[in-house]
Amino acid sequence: MAIVVRFTEARVKELRAKARPGKRDEYQDADVSALRLRVSTKSASWSVLKRIPGGDMKRVGIGKADDIVASEARKRALVLVGDMQKGIDPNAEKRQRKKEDLRHGLTLGEGLDIYLAEKDLREATRRTYERDLRTTFGDYWDRPLVDLTPDVVRNRHRDRKNRALRSQARVQSASARKRITASPSRADGAVRALRAVVNYLKVTRSIDLPDVAAQITATGAWGNVRRRKRALGDRLDDFVRAVRALPHDLPPDLTGTQRDLTLFLLCTALRWSSGAGLRWDEVDFKSKTVTICADRMKGKAEHSLPLGPELLAMLRARFAVRRSNEYVFPGLPKTADEPDNLRPFGRITKHFTAKIVDGDGDGFVWSPHDLRRTALNVLESMDVSAYALKRIAAHSEGDDVTAGYLTDDVSRLRAPMERLEARVFGRRGKVVELKKPVDRRR
Repeated sequence: MAIVVRFTEARVKELRAKARPGKRDEYQDADVSALRLRVSTKSASWSVLKRIPGGDMKRVGIGKADDIVASEARKRALVLVGDMQKGIDPNAEKRQRKKEDLRHGLTLGEGLDIYLAEKDLREATRRTYERDLRTTFGDYWDRPLVDLTPDVVRNRHRDRKNRALRSQARVQSASARKRITASPSRADGAVRALRAVVNYLKVTRSIDLPDVAAQITATGAWGNVRRRKRALGDRLDDFVRAVRALPHDLPPDLTGTQRDLTLFLLCTALRWSSGAGLRWDEVDFKSKTVTICADRMKGKAEHSLPLGPELLAMLRARFAVRRSNEYVFPGLPKTADEPDNLRPFGRITKHFTAKIVDGDGDGFVWSPHDLRRTALNVLESMDVSAYALKRIAAHSEGDDVTAGYLTDDVSRLRAPMERLEARVFGRRGKVVELKKPVDRRR
């Protein structure tokens, strides 16, 4: 129950001096009954407490007693009381003003920062989203998100598909700007990243933003880039011979490390982001397996694979002369002042790929993901079951009810993985045979 007093500056000081530790007292103005003062040992604040006609009691904050004198608080209270008698909810109006301020003040860069900070995404996904948004909508980076209307996004998407748009990009170096080219896939990726950010802010921050991809979807203007099918195919043997013939580590491109990483990816079908960051604590020499942590897997789930004898021998050899106690395939130091501060390779270097040529001196057109496709194609050609292929590739088994009945026993994958390794290295020795179906008609 509020204590009724007539608020004056002297009276307010007296009430604050009487504040009790751990308690909060409330006082009511004798002149304007809706005006209240809440007092504690730490602070005192003005508010209005009144029922809106046909509604509930509402408390509307006015401000701190340190900033607003009693006479000013009374004037503001009278204004608020008049609005509330008309059915206006000042709190609802305040929330709406905040939403509008946020809507018109939140920039693309700030929106992306919120999205990345609150979403559990792989590091590779984070880099891709930021790269695509910077290279396609870089000139909007510090502008309000509301400026990216569906019409603007449609036009920018169309231009990005057909032109490099280097002048609009927001990148850190001239070399990064030079790498920007016309790309339907990058145009689609940028709009999808933008749509993800906008939709997240609409739900979590209640910001009224349009569907930025509406025009593109309505007009069927998506790039619809076909999934790449490139693999080494018939050139696999020549490729492996050329890679294995490369020397041990040579600065600055560390030929031997990239050589071993290439063969490792080819024999495990791992994605680049999973294999390049392999750590020594993920290698189990005793059980002959590698277990990639969930943070580096696209599906955010830990992934284990058996290792064949060739990969085991290669990893043991690398461990014996390791340059890093953390990473299996370390790159160069981050800075010259920190020679021991190593990190994984960010990408295969051009110096390295230029050294891989066949007997006629012709190079190979390939990417790390082509190695993954090649490995899965080799496994499929060996009649490895679709479920085993999915487990090796770490693809989602989502709504597949049958897959849910199969155990996650890594030993089930040893036979196909050893056969894959034998095919890659051309080894003719004894390997674990694939299980054959039992003929129950006998």
